[in-house]
Amino acid sequence: MLNTSKKLIALAALIPTLVSGMPVKANIQGCNPTRSNRSVCPSTATPEIASFIDPTAIIFEADNITLAKQVYIGPFAKLIASYDAGITIDAESNVQDNVTIIGKFERDEHVKQKVRLLGIKGVKIADHVIMAHGVTIKGPAQIGIGGTNIDVNPNKDQEVFLGFGSEVDGAILQKNTGVSTLGRVGSGVTLKSGYIVLPGKNVTTQAQADDPALGKVRLLTEADIAFNEAVLEVNIAFAREYTKLARKNASNVRGINYDPGNTAFNPNQDLPELAGVPTRDPNFRNRIIGDVNLADSKMRIDSTKVMGRRISLRADEGEPFNVGRINRMGDNTIFHALQESNIIIGNNVTFGAKSIVHGGGRPQVDINGEQEPTTIKDNVTLKSQAIIFRSLIGEGSTIGMKSLVVNSVLAPGTNIGDKIIYDNNTVFGQVEW
Repeated sequence: MLNTSKKLIALAALIPTLVSGMPVKANIQGCNPTRSNRSVCPSTATPEIASFIDPTAIIFEADNITLAKQVYIGPFAKLIASYDAGITIDAESNVQDNVTIIGKFERDEHVKQKVRLLGIKGVKIADHVIMAHGVTIKGPAQIGIGGTNIDVNPNKDQEVFLGFGSEVDGAILQKNTGVSTLGRVGSGVTLKSGYIVLPGKNVTTQAQADDPALGKVRLLTEADIAFNEAVLEVNIAFAREYTKLARKNASNVRGINYDPGNTAFNPNQDLPELAGVPTRDPNFRNRIIGDVNLADSKMRIDSTKVMGRRISLRADEGEPFNVGRINRMGDNTIFHALQESNIIIGNNVTFGAKSIVHGGGRPQVDINGEQEPTTIKDNVTLKSQAIIFRSLIGEGSTIGMKSLVVNSVLAPGTNIGDKIIYDNNTVFGQVEW
């Protein structure tokens, strides 16, 4: 699939766009996301090569930020550059919802010395890097640069995956690496090709990064590569199709609105429904996109006591999201789902700030042999930064602060403590940072 995409990109680069009847040569070297180049960057590019920036994204020092072809930047992402610490994102990478990238992060003198030894400035992100929901990158940092191609196919491009809520803090990640959900790579460390940080682990020394026996990293697998390729293809499609949606009408990519559709994984454009009413409101403070069915009315979620700010409920890949009456949804909450999966949420659920609910198909299957959806029953509480993925959370359960529940089924009334990784119905470990 990636090879086909590259051929299309190469052909598209040779075809000029027409603006007001005049041919315009599309910029294929890079684009600065200045106001004139948002939401489509560059503003005159064809959808096949353009990058897309959600209008809610926060951009500082745009002249010191460079995006290559087909970069997708999702809702409420933050790119914070400075004159001496730029941000570069190469082709076909993606910056998902509520990701934060800081060109130069202030540290104490001891930590600064570790970072200086890396010999880098700003943040440089290679092509084919996935920055999943809630990731933080604190510069200086390099992602997907250096190292070797360890894949069995020598012609395959490098890929890097940064999982939900993970952090890269003044470090280098070489080609073909990854950081699992709520994992972290600390200052001065180089994660070498072929290694992935385990969920919740905090890698603070080079020895920890280099030796799986120390319990912080594992080797990259073929399954990792296949998953990354699928995620990349989806987000390349988002760059293209959101560009088309914005070109039809700039208000289409704001507030409560359509998903772009027109993809193999999500062919139809849908509007959210609030209390059974199809709703489009480009002026709404949060992004609610596609086949999201809320039991609450528009009037109720207008209240910040019910729904906070910088929230992204994005049913543009997997769908539908069927959500009961919300008790409280904190700032920076994210819903998303992998293709061919959906989300079901009951009544009176509380979502803490920065919580993430992600569909992906549970390991269990229904009577038709289909994977069960990610499901949260009534009266559940997710504390701040809690993450639910491919799981069922029983009625009345509580998921602790900065905890992950994945591939699991929780009985009613289950209490998962703070900073716990709960995987395949057992405690995998703790979040170490």
